[in-house]
Amino acid sequence: MAHAAVTIVALIVTNLALKSAGVINEENKHQLNWKVFLAYFVVVFIINLVWPI
Repeated sequence: MAHAAVTIVALIVTNLALKSAGVINEENKHQLNWKVFLAYFVVVFIINLVWPI
């Protein structure tokens, strides 16, 4: 359960960082963005490398 909570917090922080960097804006918020997908993938991948279930 803690692993899921850490993953959720990391994805929220990543989302906020992408918004502040201008990668996510109101125009393309609901479209598939490969930069956002790749950022989420890398974050979850690193968490799973450091803390496997």
